[in-house]
Amino acid sequence: MAVVGDIDAKALRARLDQLFGDLPQKQALAPVPDVTPKRRADAGRNALPQTSLQLAFPAMGRNDPEFYAGQLMNDIVGGSRFTSRLFQEVREKRGLAYGVSSSLEDYQPNMLVVTTSTRADRAAETLDLIRQLIKELVDTGPTAAELEASKKYLIGAYAIDNLGSSRPISATLVGLQLDKLGIDYIQRRPALIEQVILEQAGRRRRSCFRPSPRLWALARDSE
Repeated sequence: MAVVGDIDAKALRARLDQLFGDLPQKQALAPVPDVTPKRRADAGRNALPQTSLQLAFPAMGRNDPEFYAGQLMNDIVGGSRFTSRLFQEVREKRGLAYGVSSSLEDYQPNMLVVTTSTRADRAAETLDLIRQLIKELVDTGPTAAELEASKKYLIGAYAIDNLGSSRPISATLVGLQLDKLGIDYIQRRPALIEQVILEQAGRRRRSCFRPSPRLWALARDSE
C-alpha cells in the first residue's frame, strides 16, 4: 500500500486501522500456476468495423536477470511511442495504422504483446510487415545506436511517466512493493539499464521472438 499527499504517518496509521482493522493478520492465497495461452477455434469471427491484430510472444518475468535487456528490446521493436521500428514502418512510412505498439505483460504467463488495428483490406499486408520487421530484428539484432537511444528514453521518461502526480507516484510505490524491488530502486534503476550491453540485447531478441507467436485477429465477418 502506498499513500501520497498531505498526511503524516500517525494520522495515516489511524486511518488505515479504521478502514482495514477487521481484516485477518495473515493472508491465505492459493498459488496461481503458469498457463499457456491457446487460440480459440472460432477466433477471428467477431463482427467489428476493423481488424485488430495481436501477436503474443513468450517473455521473461520481472525477476529474470536479463529483464532490462528484454525491456530495451521491447522499446526498440514497439515500446517507444515515436521511434520504434514498428511505429516508423507501419505508421509513419506506410500509414497502415494510427497506432502500433508492443508491451511487456508481467502476468500469467509473461508475454511480449504486439498490438495494432487497421482496415480489413490492409490486415494481411500489416501482419506480413510486422512479421518481416520482427524477423529482421531476430536475424540482425538491434544497432548500437538503437540500444543507446532506448537507454536514454527509458531512463529519461521514467519520472515523467511514473512520478508526475500523486496518482502515478502511489501506483509506482505499490509496484515497487509487489515486485520486491526495494525502496532505493528508483535510484538504482538507471545503472541497471545502462549496464546492458549489445550482446545481452541480442540474446534477448531470440528468446522474446521465438517460438512463433500466437495470433488473435478480430475482423468484420465477410458477407
